[in-house]
Amino acid sequence: MAYRGFSQSSGQTTSHRAVLSKTAGVLPTTVSQLLSAAHIHNDAFSIGDLELSQVSVVGIVRGFAPFVTNIQYSVDDMTGPPLKVMQWVNTEDCALMTSIPTGVYVKVVGSLVYFSGQRSLLAKDIRLIKDLNEITSHILEVVQAQMHLSGKVFDVNMNTPVASLSSRLRGGHPEGMLSNGLSTIQGQVLQVIRRFSVHEYGISLCDLKRQLDYLTMMDIRTSLAVLLNEGHVFCTIDENHFKSAVC
Repeated sequence: MAYRGFSQSSGQTTSHRAVLSKTAGVLPTTVSQLLSAAHIHNDAFSIGDLELSQVSVVGIVRGFAPFVTNIQYSVDDMTGPPLKVMQWVNTEDCALMTSIPTGVYVKVVGSLVYFSGQRSLLAKDIRLIKDLNEITSHILEVVQAQMHLSGKVFDVNMNTPVASLSSRLRGGHPEGMLSNGLSTIQGQVLQVIRRFSVHEYGISLCDLKRQLDYLTMMDIRTSLAVLLNEGHVFCTIDENHFKSAVC
């Protein structure tokens, strides 16, 4: 079975398990989810009814500290405080000590543990991300995994369930969803982008955050990932400027 602790008693169906098993036993997560995961015992943590085994996160390396037996990174995905990531190294292999610089995006696969009284991600694999589409892909995988685990539709902050998949429909659409299938927050992001699409280069990510100052940057980035993937918006001069496909 792909995930430890994933049983019928947790209320999940065989089809849910089949979908999640496609991730080869690695659960896509955010730093915020790992920092808030329930501590069961020792190095056992859970998200909902699922006991964590292997997880993956994507973020920017903010810090780098080599030690005799391990390298400690500070990885930030902007969903919460940076997460400490620890990688054991072969002391004879000095190349690993400088393999990943600060300021780059990485994907980390590993296990959540307690180390020196602090939650850390014990890395099995750390690799540089060269294609920024992987960041968008990871965000979408996080959303999909949580929907399958909970059987609920989640808002873009991945903490507040909007409506159960079996909930009553209002006006032919699930509660918290708009007629175009977008969540309320995704609709708000799209509305602002449409308003600024009259400009040559659309709206920048920074200006979008200023317009939607009541949303977190993670809310906005996750909404953008969905809107880009579904063709509602597109990038203009770079990956931080956006226009609506339909004004």
